[in-house]
Amino acid sequence: MKSKNKDRVIFYLASEDKILLNDQCELLQIKASFYIRNCVLEKLGKPIFEVNKKNIDVTNYTSQLIKIGVNLNQISKKLNSGVQFMIADQKAVLDDIEAIKNHILEIKSQL
Repeated sequence: MKSKNKDRVIFYLASEDKILLNDQCELLQIKASFYIRNCVLEKLGKPIFEVNKKNIDVTNYTSQLIKIGVNLNQISKKLNSGVQFMIADQKAVLDDIEAIKNHILEIKSQL
């Protein structure tokens, strides 16, 4: 249901500017109309939307992903070597897999 107190405004953008607008809106996960409306209102001194950007430490997560990759390589090398696993080894592998899963979930929650 449309509100009766709103008026439509039409304007044109260069294709490069439209790409920049769409990229920014995708990053913030909002619609372009919402973004534009809030930018205009902010310029008029009526900000109604505050963007809460999450501080993601990319270097930290990259190093964690590298460590996870190293762990996976070690696990696969041991599995492919044909060596019989002891119960303690199986427990260690399962613990490593659980730790990897937890790291991935942590990273996903930060994005």
